[in-house]
Amino acid sequence: MDLSSLEKKINNLFLEKKYNELIELTEKSTIPNKRPASMTNIIGISKILKKNRTEEDVSSSLELFKETFINGDQSVHSLNGLIHLISISIQFTPKYKYLSKFLYLAENYYRNAEKNFSNDERFLTTGLDLFVYLLKFNEVQRIFKKLLSLDKLSKSSVSAYLFNKNYLEDFSQKNHFEATKKYNKYFPKLNVKNLIKKNFDSSTKINIGFVSQDYRYNHPIIFFIKDIIRKLDRTKFKVYLFSFSKKNLEDQSQNELRNSADKWYDLENLDNQKSVELIQKNEIKILVDLMGFTAPNRIEIFNSRVSPLQISMIAYCNTLGFDTLDFLITDKNLILANEENFYSEKIIKLPNIWNSHSGFKYERSFNKSPYQNSDYFTYGSLNNFKKISDETINTWSKILKKNPVSRLLLKSSEHCDTKYLSGKFEKKGVLKQIEILDRGDFKDKRDHLELYNRIDLALDTFPYNGVTTSFEALWMNVPVLVLKGYNFNSRCGESIMMNSGISYLIAQNQEEYIAKANHLFENKELLEEIRMSLYDNIISSPLFDTSLYTENLSKCLIELLDNK
Repeated sequence: MDLSSLEKKINNLFLEKKYNELIELTEKSTIPNKRPASMTNIIGISKILKKNRTEEDVSSSLELFKETFINGDQSVHSLNGLIHLISISIQFTPKYKYLSKFLYLAENYYRNAEKNFSNDERFLTTGLDLFVYLLKFNEVQRIFKKLLSLDKLSKSSVSAYLFNKNYLEDFSQKNHFEATKKYNKYFPKLNVKNLIKKNFDSSTKINIGFVSQDYRYNHPIIFFIKDIIRKLDRTKFKVYLFSFSKKNLEDQSQNELRNSADKWYDLENLDNQKSVELIQKNEIKILVDLMGFTAPNRIEIFNSRVSPLQISMIAYCNTLGFDTLDFLITDKNLILANEENFYSEKIIKLPNIWNSHSGFKYERSFNKSPYQNSDYFTYGSLNNFKKISDETINTWSKILKKNPVSRLLLKSSEHCDTKYLSGKFEKKGVLKQIEILDRGDFKDKRDHLELYNRIDLALDTFPYNGVTTSFEALWMNVPVLVLKGYNFNSRCGESIMMNSGISYLIAQNQEEYIAKANHLFENKELLEEIRMSLYDNIISSPLFDTSLYTENLSKCLIELLDNK
């Protein structure tokens, strides 16, 4: 069979999804390293897509993508090989650690290819994925600068840019606001029915819809939304859940929400226009965004007037810049009056806290500080490692240097490579005091929660604060030290601790943060008093009083709709 006929046969097998036949044919009919780059790439993809894929198939596919990049001679085939090398390495390295060698190789290939593909959006966004995974944020910002210089951008790229700016201390709220206004043109307006203005009738139930792509097992949004869905007064509300998550009837979290809602819709296979039409067909009066820029391909739904009242809450703690998003749910600790103009939404401040956690079904027990049974004192953070900014590293390192018998326990909430992060701590001279745990070693929620039993004092990240992790730590009666911020996103820690009743753990600046971390290390009695207070009082606080929160939210929504 000549090469042209062979390539045609291979393409047909690929389209027919006969991956095993394709692989067998190429292995019989071609010589490795002598194949065209396009053929090598398609074999690699087939090894990933085939049924009963093995570890050897994954490793072999990465070798094939490497070969594709090298033999592609900087053509589009070379680009495709590099993109697959990066994406498949990121996907499977958490399971097979030795595959990280392909990530480091891909980093070198990426730099070498920049001169040829620097105007290609696919190339740049794949570079973002790579350097975010490697936690090299200077590279991320460099690529964003190139990306934004392109004539055309996808809404995914714009969303990634706007979302990632939340991690930067030098990006002010004014900058956030202006950027959202500049780039909201990338989120198209959809075709919607004109809404007929009606006065609110208190005798009629209000159709309220919650939209999310994260209705899935143990996702953080589940713990903040499930009690609201269950506890909303059904004499006043009819609750609709619109899900862009993959339908999974075996997913416990998803099923719990299904059973709590009055109506559930799986929209995964509907485009945004069809989704809007379905939402409007149900005459939703209040439409709630539980996504923000975490859902770049879906958030445009809220850039159209789908419902009389559209609000954003819980999921994304900043402005979206859409003129059709009416309100942003916050509280008195998060946004100052003179800052409200830097949010496109009108700011609503609930009486206590902007969200409330459902807690966990496990029995709580008082756990004394672990230093009492250890040779050292343990600080800890179980936040997403993307939140560990250079400012955070610098501050944590000063704390550790002050207390040589202290340790810092770290575990990320997302998979990532920690080689570069470790290097930063090594440059500060504190790497020996750092223990970095592998996220993959903690299979369920209970394993994760029990890690807090190893932590004397949790340290929050900044400027991007922890939220879910802070609620978890406090539920486990572990104190959390937080830093006062400059906007909604960076004041979440402050609001959480104010509502915990322990304002002492709020530092006004980095110097005070360091001083308080040291003070609690040296004054163990105070630390124990705080832990006991958390154990006794935290569950009845606004942080976990979902009944009070739902009542406050309900009153707020009815008032907003009545005044609309």
